[in-house]
Amino acid sequence: MTSLSYREKTLYASLAAELVVYGPYFFLHQENSVNKVAGMIVAIIVLQIILQSLIAALSRNRITDERDQLIELRGYRAGYLTLVSLMVIGLGMLWFHATAGHLRLENPMAGLHFLSVFFGMLIIADITKTTAQIVAYRRAL
Repeated sequence: MTSLSYREKTLYASLAAELVVYGPYFFLHQENSVNKVAGMIVAIIVLQIILQSLIAALSRNRITDERDQLIELRGYRAGYLTLVSLMVIGLGMLWFHATAGHLRLENPMAGLHFLSVFFGMLIIADITKTTAQIVAYRRAL
């Protein structure tokens, strides 16, 4: 087995941090609040800084080339397409519920629910981006 490049190490660390911080958001989905979402954002930033600093300090070869740029672009394309697809599906479901009369916006938690759903879409798109980049690195070998 070949050793991982610097970029692959950063991607694996990023994916692990995302799953550790955002995993409870999806699987232990209790009552979400703006404070909980803000706490997750702060936690992911702090965890990423720590992990990326450790990887940079322990890695010798941090050179990137055209292949790295192409893989990064492929990952962003996959993440963008995921986000757009989820947004279209979400807006379609919102329209369906509104026309069926099931949408009650007088509920004080409706705004928080929409924030939670769209934040979840961003998380899924970011994990898709990172995973697509990891897969592209593995295929390139």
